[in-house]
Amino acid sequence: MPVKRALKSWRSAVVAVLSLSALTLTATPAMASGDRYVNLHQCVYSNSSFLYTNVLSNTPNTPFNTGTNISETRDTAVQCGPAAAGWRLDPPNVAVQSLDRVRGRYLNLHQCVYSNGSFLYTNVLSNTPNTPFNTGTNISYTPDSAVNCGPAAVGWRLDSANVAVQSLDLAAHRYLNLHQCVYSNGSFLYTNVLSNTPNAPFNTGTNVSDTRDTVARCGPAAAGWRLDPANVAVLSLDLAPGMLRNFAGGVR
Repeated sequence: MPVKRALKSWRSAVVAVLSLSALTLTATPAMASGDRYVNLHQCVYSNSSFLYTNVLSNTPNTPFNTGTNISETRDTAVQCGPAAAGWRLDPPNVAVQSLDRVRGRYLNLHQCVYSNGSFLYTNVLSNTPNTPFNTGTNISYTPDSAVNCGPAAVGWRLDSANVAVQSLDLAAHRYLNLHQCVYSNGSFLYTNVLSNTPNAPFNTGTNVSDTRDTVARCGPAAAGWRLDPANVAVLSLDLAPGMLRNFAGGVR
């Protein structure tokens, strides 16, 4: 091959590779230095009459609070309060799930609620030791449209009215506002963190927004049920330090 033609072919190949690299860099958002992980801590407690699931770190009932946070580091050990007298931690249902924002745009929060006639158990994590009850909670570039719940153990059934998945776009707004509403009817405690379950009177205000929510939003419940204020709160996690930015530096 003549030298000029070889040089021309080589230059064309280099330009093509550089163009492809530029396209790849433009299409793939970068994580700015800041809070990379959404660390969801789930603590479940029992007093032989009730099961109580808490995922928030700031309820008024501080002995039951969790370590849920947003951080530059991945949490590997679950943090749960010591509980109050007469209550104990239920270890098979306790875990922390660290969701890496570099790996997706949507926090797909799956909530699975189970009943055995004596207890209601809410789980939002995919990685508890009690695997038959685990959910499909994940972070992804696509929103989940179908809830994913484990088959449960013998004697338990899925309580479908309280089951849903909520896809929260973490790249769209500054705050992840996690609302937790806990209800009692004297026989059961029911924890809900989603805004879109079929059981609308119990739905919460969980959302992503450019404003920090300061007041928990909870549905009015159904007849015979009441809100349990000590276990109700909203936790606003600031996504700004680690928001997805394009290479011009603008927030997407």
